[in-house]
Amino acid sequence: MNSLHRAPSGSNAALTLPVQSPRDYRPASEPHKPQPSNPTLMRRYETVALLPDLSETFNQHVAPAMPVFEECATAFARGTLIPTVRGEVAIEDLIPGDYIQTANGSEPVTWIGSTTYVPGHSGDRSSLNHLTRITAQRYGGMDILVGPAARMVIRHPRLNMLLGQEAVLAPVADYADGERFLEITPGGPVQMFHLMTPNHTVLTIGGVEFETYHPGKAAGQTMSAKMRSLFLSMFPNISDLDDFGQVSMTRTSRQVIEGLLDS
Repeated sequence: MNSLHRAPSGSNAALTLPVQSPRDYRPASEPHKPQPSNPTLMRRYETVALLPDLSETFNQHVAPAMPVFEECATAFARGTLIPTVRGEVAIEDLIPGDYIQTANGSEPVTWIGSTTYVPGHSGDRSSLNHLTRITAQRYGGMDILVGPAARMVIRHPRLNMLLGQEAVLAPVADYADGERFLEITPGGPVQMFHLMTPNHTVLTIGGVEFETYHPGKAAGQTMSAKMRSLFLSMFPNISDLDDFGQVSMTRTSRQVIEGLLDS
């Protein structure tokens, strides 16, 4: 099913944001025709969460196709093998409460988000415009297909001297080079996922260190009260943005990292 559609009327109408058009200079004798609005593209998200009483809750949501929402569900493609305490498990087969292997040891999955990437239907504000394939010859094992929310650990000896930490996180897409990291547009829809653990951490997939989901320190600053309420409704396992805890590692970009290392 196509996960993208226009905002419906009713309760979601407040999220249908018209784009301002230039002034109409037609002669006064010509009747004025209302300019069509350009509503924000919406996306369907599915979430499953582990509640405090250890029960699970599954929900479907319709929210804007924009990065702050998309990043909660666009890190790993269907079929990605996640290291768990019982061996590798495809991400679509994980359920909240499963224990995965992380940099902090074994951690339970507390939340999983999913949406569908549909080629050619991303929208002007969407981050989900293409995927990145990490080739097996670079890291061994199987190719890994990731989305725009996937960030990986970048290590360099000089980072500790420059930043006081030996590693940082950067988007995988920043490293697209046509050889090891390939920017691709699949021929059909691809189901995408992301997952949370109690604390923001790192897990290793196919030799690459990826972060678990966290909205980031500044997420709430970019959203209106209505947007924040809609966003939090996707996370029934928490009650406030502060409940996401601290980001365990600095997030930055390839450009910033290389600028620091070249200085």
